[in-house]
Amino acid sequence: MSFILVYYRAGFYCDYSTIILMEKMAFEIHIVSVAALALLILTNIIVVLTQKNDLKLRKYLRIQATAWSAVLSIVVFTGMIFMAAVQTGFTVKIIAMIAATVALITLETRRHFDLKRAKPESECFVKFRKRVLRYYILELLWLLMVAGLAPHLP
Repeated sequence: MSFILVYYRAGFYCDYSTIILMEKMAFEIHIVSVAALALLILTNIIVVLTQKNDLKLRKYLRIQATAWSAVLSIVVFTGMIFMAAVQTGFTVKIIAMIAATVALITLETRRHFDLKRAKPESECFVKFRKRVLRYYILELLWLLMVAGLAPHLP
């Protein structure tokens, strides 16, 4: 009922079934973007394990950072929109999702700074590969942990 009033006050009217449909669509976009982020992290793990050329790996990781940022932005934006549309409070699930987002951003920032310091074709790059693999595995664990806590539509 509150959705109808909000939309009516905004200057246009939507019936309740349209609002429910928009909520489901926002939730599906959120889930698809989370799945895309998980696939991107899995792809990065595979590339770190299989790519033997340090220069190509460095170039790939720098390019994919843009895609990673874009997908995470979609996840955060759709999550905020969905939270506002459904008018949920700060439950344990929502707080866990926010904590996971902060953890993902922190791990990716650390990975990026490590990439800037690592010199290809050196012993330092071998250590970098191990750290990057650890960061990606932690990101994937955070994502899977929060996916198990994700709120579901009735």
